[in-house]
Amino acid sequence: MKTRIGIWLLALAVFLPACHQKDNPEESGKDLTVIFATTTGLAGDGYNEPILKALMESVSAQPGMTIHMLKPDNISEARSQFDEWLSGADERKALVLCGPEFEPLVEEVALEKGRILLLDSDKTYGEGICSVQLKRYGGAWLAGAIMKDFEPVLLKGLDGDRIIDEISQGIEDGYQENGGAYLQKCVLSTGYEGLDMADELYSILWEQEGVELDMYYRTIIAPVCGTSRLGAFDFSWRYYATIGVGDDCSPYTDILPFSLILDLGGIVKEYVSGWAQNSPWPAHADYGMSTGHVYISFNGRFFHHPMSQGVDWPLSLDAWTALEKQYKDKALEKEAGYAY
Repeated sequence: MKTRIGIWLLALAVFLPACHQKDNPEESGKDLTVIFATTTGLAGDGYNEPILKALMESVSAQPGMTIHMLKPDNISEARSQFDEWLSGADERKALVLCGPEFEPLVEEVALEKGRILLLDSDKTYGEGICSVQLKRYGGAWLAGAIMKDFEPVLLKGLDGDRIIDEISQGIEDGYQENGGAYLQKCVLSTGYEGLDMADELYSILWEQEGVELDMYYRTIIAPVCGTSRLGAFDFSWRYYATIGVGDDCSPYTDILPFSLILDLGGIVKEYVSGWAQNSPWPAHADYGMSTGHVYISFNGRFFHHPMSQGVDWPLSLDAWTALEKQYKDKALEKEAGYAY
């Protein structure tokens, strides 16, 4: 777990200085600034990390592009960074705002030059601003449905966050609407610190504080809690299966039957690539299961793990994929009908 985080931070440390070598507009070409979400970190969180990876891949494929990555500690700091970008906006520049918390920044902005991409907003804004929305409910509903014969422990970082609530509600609805008998829910905190308490989450699971775990009857942990999920993955080596939420989490643990992929990074990569080729951005666009940006990714190593010989996990990979196929059309209907 720590090795992967260290690799990402080392890569970022090497990459960021290189991004500022060209300061002459005639030499540097496209100039991209990214303001990451303030509520969670850059590594291991399932939100910022996939965007970071996509950006690094995008820039490496676009010679001459300069990128500035900013990680504010709070919305006030983000506003200062946003205002500074606005003051120097020109036709070479674009800004990516990572998350709905930045909606107030663009509400009364209309750009004459440059572009802004706002992630996870269903609203339409002024000239030069593109908003995209990733619909997560349908995929989360599908994840809940295929766990219907198990006993999920749903770990929420906090209540009241739009994205966390959407995913959590989808998992819970998919489970209960398809005959699931016993789902536990644990909310880690009243604030955003719940997204960065991996050690505390490990202790909760170890001590079984507010949750009951039975390794002999299909307990499965569903962490919807940012970087805190690392505590669940670490704990899973005690033979409690965990699903991934956000990106492919199989590198963290073999005891993970599947990940719910929410490919926001892929969307960012598409937009950055289009911008590099001077393609226009729409005022708004929606993404989800229907566009291939939300899906289930099974982890083949799980089905060959020794735990399957001593714990009550009768489902094979074929059985899991059959469940996915059985409920996928209904999940697409749920995605289209949910009030985002």
